Amino acid sequence: MPLIEDLCDRLKVPNTHRELAILTARYHTLVHRALELRPETVLTLLENCDALRRPERFAELLLACEADARGRTGREDAPYPQVGYLRRMLTAAAGVTLTESERGDLEGVEIGAEIRRRRLAAIAALKASMAPTPP
Repeated sequence: MPLIEDLCDRLKVPNTHRELAILTARYHTLVHRALELRPETVLTLLENCDALRRPERFAELLLACEADARGRTGREDAPYPQVGYLRRMLTAAAGVTLTESERGDLEGVEIGAEIRRRRLAAIAALKASMAPTPP
C-alpha cells in the first residue's frame, strides 16, 4: 500500500482513484479466489470493501480484478466467473431485511449481529444452490 500511496501523492491522483487502487491491491487475491471462499469469507470481503453501502465502487473493484486476470498473457479471453458470482452474493446479502416485529427486543449491536447472521445464511444458501450436483 505505501507504494500506491506514494505514487498517488506524486501524481496527485484523485482520492476516488486512490481508494480504488488501494482496495484492489488489498483484495484482488480474494476476488480471484471467490469461487473457493467460504460464505463467511465472502461476507467479510463484502463488508471490508463496503460493498453493501457502495456497490458502484465494488463493481469498479470487480472490473479492476477482471482486468488484472485478463491482462496476463494467454488469459485475455478466459472466462472470469468471479464477477457474476460476487454480484450475486452481494445481491443476496443486500436483500436481507429485519422488520420491526423481527427486531423484537433486540438493540444496537444485537440488531447488527442478527442482520449479519441472516446475510451469512443467504450467502451460504446461494452458494449451496450453485454447487454442482454429483453425477
